[in-house]
Amino acid sequence: MIIKLFDIQNDKVIPSEHCYALEFLKVIMDEYPETYLQVYKYLFYMTCPNPEMNPFFHLPENDKEEIIIEEVGLEESTEDDYIVKALVKCQKMYETPTHRAYLGIKKALDNMATYMANTPITDGRDGNISQIRAVAKDFEAIRQSFKGAYKDLQDEQQTSVRGGQGLAYDQM
Repeated sequence: MIIKLFDIQNDKVIPSEHCYALEFLKVIMDEYPETYLQVYKYLFYMTCPNPEMNPFFHLPENDKEEIIIEEVGLEESTEDDYIVKALVKCQKMYETPTHRAYLGIKKALDNMATYMANTPITDGRDGNISQIRAVAKDFEAIRQSFKGAYKDLQDEQQTSVRGGQGLAYDQM
């Protein structure tokens, strides 16, 4: 089951009770009284491991932060100590062994896809065709591992109530 560091009401990220109770989240409200909701959105979208709630979940990790900052209109610096500390703690709180495995396999798959897309094929005695062929061959096995890790991650986050119905995020 996914933890609930932030609430979502009417399709908006809002502070949960944890934003008032946990010092690393409370300090965001205190230090950025005008823009704390932007910071919370940034933290939520950077760390929430549920693709049904986080539209940025599947982005490549090296593009994710820049896109989220632009989309939430974050005015504060992500290098600020309070934001860095909150981001690290949110990541740790959402993290499970399954989530870490998923992220590792996702990164490997992204790296392989980037390599195959950006490496020109050369032939001849010192060519790279055998390496590209090996990467393409291994890609399927890693993709299957990725699909399994993704399914495990989704299963880990599911909560149901009597009758097999799922819970909405704000009911968890």
